[in-house]
Amino acid sequence: MHRMKVVLIQPYYNSHIVTPPLGLGYLAGYLEAKGYRVNIIDCIARGLTGRKFLKVLAKEKPDVIGITIMTAYYTRARKIIRDIKQSIDCCIVIGGPHVSALPEFSIKDTEADFAVLGEGEESFAELVSRLEMKDKEFQTVKGICYRDPANGEIVVTSRQELIDDLNRIPFPAWHLIKPHKYPPTPQGFFYKKFPIAPIITSRGCQYNCSFCASGVIWHRRIRRRSAENIVDEIQLLVAKFGIKEIHFVDDNFTFSKEHVFSVCNQIIKRKLDIVWACPNGLRIDKLDRELLEVMREAGCYSITFGVESGSQDILDRTNKGLNLEVLPNVLELVKKTGIKIGGFFIIGLPGENRDSFNKTMNLAKRLPFDRVQFSRFTPLPGTLEWNRWLADKELDALDWDGLRFYGDSLYDTEELSSKELVCLQRFAFWRFYFRPTIFLKTLMEVKPCQIKWLIKRFRDYFFWSVENTG
Repeated sequence: MHRMKVVLIQPYYNSHIVTPPLGLGYLAGYLEAKGYRVNIIDCIARGLTGRKFLKVLAKEKPDVIGITIMTAYYTRARKIIRDIKQSIDCCIVIGGPHVSALPEFSIKDTEADFAVLGEGEESFAELVSRLEMKDKEFQTVKGICYRDPANGEIVVTSRQELIDDLNRIPFPAWHLIKPHKYPPTPQGFFYKKFPIAPIITSRGCQYNCSFCASGVIWHRRIRRRSAENIVDEIQLLVAKFGIKEIHFVDDNFTFSKEHVFSVCNQIIKRKLDIVWACPNGLRIDKLDRELLEVMREAGCYSITFGVESGSQDILDRTNKGLNLEVLPNVLELVKKTGIKIGGFFIIGLPGENRDSFNKTMNLAKRLPFDRVQFSRFTPLPGTLEWNRWLADKELDALDWDGLRFYGDSLYDTEELSSKELVCLQRFAFWRFYFRPTIFLKTLMEVKPCQIKWLIKRFRDYFFWSVENTG
């Protein structure tokens, strides 16, 4: 039987991070294991837009197209869907965090044929199977949304159960996303060795931060792969693609100390010649000296903490569940281990004012961070803060381009306007990095091949929509 051809798409948008799309890689690996023909088009990595993209897509002759959507590029994804519908006759399926949070609106607004909600492997594979068999009993496929052709009503089916045993999910289809072909623009920008591959060792986070949409996909449940399964994947990446550095991009890699010990011991046992980092934001209160030392022995050289704010009041208000008093001792432990320290901070969280901003700025400068990232708060669909923010607004009237971490913003705090928050974000960057010691250390870590990317990042950070910042 001639199996259906599925093409998965990462839409183009102006991103400082260009890394293999793991979510699409997992979908592709799962579908290939079921016997389907699959390809992935990463428009960001290939710089594909407009007619050039449509030309590449048409050559694939897809039966089904899957498009992942985040809020940051929702407007662009919506246009891509409409362009595809005008030029290619095939079924379009959307998914990702934005769609999972707003399924009915997304189907109606994009005019896609189906949406896959939450953890997508099983739902998407079942949907493709029904399409292949021309079985239109879609209401029995769990975890999807679609418009009923009989009456035009939008249907959301029952929720798909999360996959308990992550070891039974095939590795991402690395042969389709070729990590060694990606540019030197990993999450966090800095790296030690190249090429790099991102890996996820667990799914989910048990915390309930009011600004985070992780719960939309994972429902605050953590599941972990075995250490053997994880390191098998690392060995494959090293052997087949020459990978020299791994980035663990879990929501919280160190939530379970036993899990981290097991992974580290497997790396040490197999004598893998790699280095690795955790650029996605660890919990500060989950580390101790013993764990840090085995991480260092296994090749860890850099970790990043999600601090978010220097104001305990704001952390409490956003359900962060972090006591700032633990920071100095933990960061000192990390420093003594020789591991570099990064920090994530959010400017403009609910309740932010000049005093709380100054507390954040002073904390970032006082503690031994090697590098930091100041993002501007954006209420994301599926979060508690989104529900509060949307209370007096209409979805149909929203300017989705204003819901980004850079550029224009729709969000004001009670005391600070969106324009002021843009200026404070940029001011924080200058205050932290343009200190002689930090500036020189940072400059020395930039590789020659990254200079053009650094210039682009600097330009976007400081001159995007500058006319709106006063």
